[in-house]
Parts: sequence; structure tokens; C-alpha cells
Amino acid sequence: MYENITVTPKENSQVEITGTIPTATLTSFRQKALEKIGQNAKIPGFRQGHIPEKVLVEKVGEMTILEDAAELALQTVVPQLVEQHAPRYVAQPKITITKIAPGNPLDFSITVAIRPLFDLPDYKKIAAEEIAASKNEAEREKIVVSNKEIDDVIEQIRNNHAHQEFHKQNKTTLDENNHNHNAADVEKYKLDITDTFVATLGNFTNVADFRQKITENLLREKEYRALEKRRAKILEKLVSQTKFPVPQPLIDYELNRMLGQFEDDVRRLGLTVDTYLTHIKKTREDIQKEWLPEAEKRARIDLILEEIAVKENLRPSSAEIEQEVRRLKNQYADLNTAQIESYVNRIMTLEKTIIFLETPALKE
Repeated sequence: MYENITVTPKENSQVEITGTIPTATLTSFRQKALEKIGQNAKIPGFRQGHIPEKVLVEKVGEMTILEDAAELALQTVVPQLVEQHAPRYVAQPKITITKIAPGNPLDFSITVAIRPLFDLPDYKKIAAEEIAASKNEAEREKIVVSNKEIDDVIEQIRNNHAHQEFHKQNKTTLDENNHNHNAADVEKYKLDITDTFVATLGNFTNVADFRQKITENLLREKEYRALEKRRAKILEKLVSQTKFPVPQPLIDYELNRMLGQFEDDVRRLGLTVDTYLTHIKKTREDIQKEWLPEAEKRARIDLILEEIAVKENLRPSSAEIEQEVRRLKNQYADLNTAQIESYVNRIMTLEKTIIFLETPALKE
């Protein structure tokens, strides 16, 4: 299938694999290439999939057939070589054909980013120290919800309801052109908080129940923020004590993820991304450059957590993955199952690793 394989380490945690596919192997893929081309080719006087080889070669050219045969051969060869010589790969390999000609072997190169080798710090000690510090902070600053915070939420709900009713009754839309209406007009649509009113807002039995559920929601929100703050401190300490080169494809992946989230947020504001960027006088390239350090940091954190997961054998079960995949397939119908499974496996592994770091210290 292949010969003359050489493996060369490159900068930024990459490996280059070069090799040759012999002429005989390449020729064996020629028939498959012809069948593939014939299935899609349209030539007057012939049915698709039933075009004689001679006619097909005259139509598309021998070089096109050779290139398709090379692609099919590489689709078979590349996964084998990557698995054998770069088992710690973390992104799709970049494949380059360096020499191709009829009747000759095919030369190729594969560049693949690999998970860097690095020494982990004492992650259990780091987690324990940061959790102990957060416990002390939590004892000093008890998580409570004040009456003012509850009243502020209720007032916001009243305001939102009044705005919606104002626009509904006056047949206007909630966009930038309708924000300058008279505040007094909106005020007329404000309703007092009564048992009847809160029942229209959701599953609330009365005002007391409404306030209680707001209190519970605010408490959960504050507890979640405290959890995120504690986890951020653990991760910051892990990053500060772990040095290694981050593969560029992983940084690019994080940048694209951040850009996608940014675009979604802008659209939810009712704006186009181009309009928003014009307003802030920046380009996509500008914000990507600004986000580069954060993207590298996120990629570094993921690599550290994945390395801990490998060392501690932390993985979600097949049942856990399957359950989450079923849930996400309803939301992201355009993604195939393999993409969703890969995403779920990664996210659940990272979450299990963070919980693993927290659990012993939290039990103390």
C-alpha cells in the first residue's frame, strides 16, 4: 500500500509523515475512480453510470482519473499512517500530494498536529488549595438574596411586560426605531403584582409563591457564579504551572468557536455581524487577533484536562454519551451522529475531570 515512510517532528507540536504509494497500488484504485466519475458524469447519448471507459477517459482526461485514484488511495492510507505514527493526533491531518504523474508512484506528505507531551503539576493539590480558599471566602461572604434584589427582578418583569403590551396595542415592533417613545405611555401598561397577574407569567399559585421562586432562581444563579469562579481559579493555577506549545489547529478551533458564539449573540440583538463590526470600527480579523491569547488559553486548559482524564481513566459511559447524543440531535439536525458523539465525548470528559478535581476536597 505504501513505502519509503519517514516521520519528522516539526515545530508547534506537529509531525510530518512522508511516503510513496507504488504505481501498482495507485493503478488498483483507478477502476474505483472511473466508477465514481462515471456515476456523476453526464455525456449526451449515454446513461449515467453506463458510460464506456474509453468515452469517459476522452471526456474527463487521464489526469483527472489519476487524481481521483490518488484521493481514494490516500483516504485508505492516511488513517493507517496517522494512527501508527501519530496516535496522539488532535486535528484532521493536512495532506499534500508532492508528486503525481501517469505511470509513476505517488509521493505525498501528511502534516498532523499531535497532543504535546508535558508534565502535569500536582493537580490534586492545586484543586484542594483553591477549594479550601473558596470555602473560606464563602464563609466570609454567605450567599444570600436580599429583598431589594427580588424587588428589582419583579420591577424588570413589570417593565418588560409593559413594553410588550405597549408595542402590541400600538402595533409597533421591538427594534431600534421604537425605543424613543414616551415613557409615560409605557407606564400606563404597568400592572401591579397580584395573584392574577403572576398566574399569567407562569406556574405560580400566588404572589408569595412568585417571590419564592424568584428567590430560588437568584440563589441558583449566585451559586453557579461561585462555582464558575472557583473552577476558573483552579484552571488558572493549572495553566500557570504547565508550559508546552499548543498546536495551532486547536487554537484555530477555539477562535472559530468564539467567533461563532459572538455572531450568535449579535444576531440575538437583532443586528447583522457586519453592521455591528462597522459600529465598533473593527473587522473579524481585529477581534480574532484580540481573542488569540484567550483562544490559546482555552486550548491549553482542554489539553491539560484531557491529559488528567487519560491519567485517571476518566471517560463518560456509552449510555451517558448515547443519552446526550439523542438530546442534541433534536437541536442540531444538520450535524451527523459522529460529529455529535465526538463533541459529547469531549465535553463530558472535561466535565468529569473538573468534578474529579473538586470532589475529594469538597468532601473534606
